[in-house]
Amino acid sequence: MIILNKCWSLIFVCCFLFACAASHINNSEVSTTANRSTIPCYPLENEKDLDVLLKEIGDARVVLLGESTHGTAEYYQWRAAITKKLIQEKGFDFIAVEGDWTDSYKINQFIRGPKQDSNSAVEILKQYDRWPQSMWSNYEMAFLVKWLNDYNQDKEVNHKVGFYGLDVYSFWEWTGQKLNVEDSSILTATKQLKEKFSSFNNDALKYADAVRKSKIDYHETAEHVWKNIQNFSSRLPDDESKFVLQQQALLTLQGERYFRTMVSNRMQSWNIRDRYMAETIKRLLQFRGRNSKAIIWVHNGHAGDAHYSNMGDLGYTSVGEILRQELGHNKIFSTAFGTNKGTVMAGYSWDALLQKQVVLPAKTGSWENMLHEISAENKLVLSKDIKNNPSLNKWIEFRSIGAAYPGAAVYGRSVIPQRFDAFLFLDTTTALHPIKN
Repeated sequence: MIILNKCWSLIFVCCFLFACAASHINNSEVSTTANRSTIPCYPLENEKDLDVLLKEIGDARVVLLGESTHGTAEYYQWRAAITKKLIQEKGFDFIAVEGDWTDSYKINQFIRGPKQDSNSAVEILKQYDRWPQSMWSNYEMAFLVKWLNDYNQDKEVNHKVGFYGLDVYSFWEWTGQKLNVEDSSILTATKQLKEKFSSFNNDALKYADAVRKSKIDYHETAEHVWKNIQNFSSRLPDDESKFVLQQQALLTLQGERYFRTMVSNRMQSWNIRDRYMAETIKRLLQFRGRNSKAIIWVHNGHAGDAHYSNMGDLGYTSVGEILRQELGHNKIFSTAFGTNKGTVMAGYSWDALLQKQVVLPAKTGSWENMLHEISAENKLVLSKDIKNNPSLNKWIEFRSIGAAYPGAAVYGRSVIPQRFDAFLFLDTTTALHPIKN
């Protein structure tokens, strides 16, 4: 097992630890000798080249846009380009990201509100103040947020594009806001929740540390809030304020469970988080209507089908796998992004200074190295073109870099054409551009 930091919290929360665990897959089963000429590729140099991808997406209702790092400018730029085309050409109507609910809902209100300028788009992204701040507080995102606000201006309320957060980290942050409810049981339960967690200063890792050291357990407090709000708002309310209130309670319930569980079982805590993200996506689809379509921005580890990686071999699931099982394979389209070399914005350890770091050339025999050896150009690979190729439809090493990156990437094993529906390869990439507070 590769240990990235001696700090116990980092062991559990680094975004790429899913790939660290040893697998019982024999190394001889890993393909390193595939004929590179058997990988059909499409050029990927301008937005017009994305037409091939959109045609392949077809009638999918959920498109997951992955990334092999959390700090690469080109991943954000290309995902933004795909997002715009999905909205304009295929009627996709909301984006959900691997970010905090409260901060992301402020972006939702911004893009659905009055017309704003570019400076305002930059300012609103400063709401993302939890490490790694640059993951969403960056200029690449500011361009997309400004575009979304412009796009929504001539749309009726029910047809405006939305923006939401899927992650569990700041799971009680919403309790610091004024609630638009008069139900005394909800107000009392929420006040108790806020008081219980106030000492952790909106840092969920501090709660996990307290669970580990002091054996505290605030599960009943979180569950009490969830039950009161669920009773008040019905199973899945169609009123937005009640929906948001209920979603916040669900976030608290599963967020507390995630951080309490990570102390004793990494695999179970990962699965709690991914199941919550998948459940949130399904809830948003239902809330926004039967014709709603979702664009999901997450790490490759969440976007792909974990069954076809060494994650699944060890009991891990993923958002992509859950959605395939519950909504149907034909309704889900999962893409991944990867690179050969370049730079990335990351910290050397969890909660460390975010800075530009070097991404070394991909390991010989890895999927990224194979694509680089074809040519040092950007390219798009559709899984349908390689699924029947025995030399590619087997275990291949595949790189992952998280927000905490001590200079050594992690390589897991995947059956690429089964795990993803498409792979976008950018040969040389650069670090994204953080917004300074």
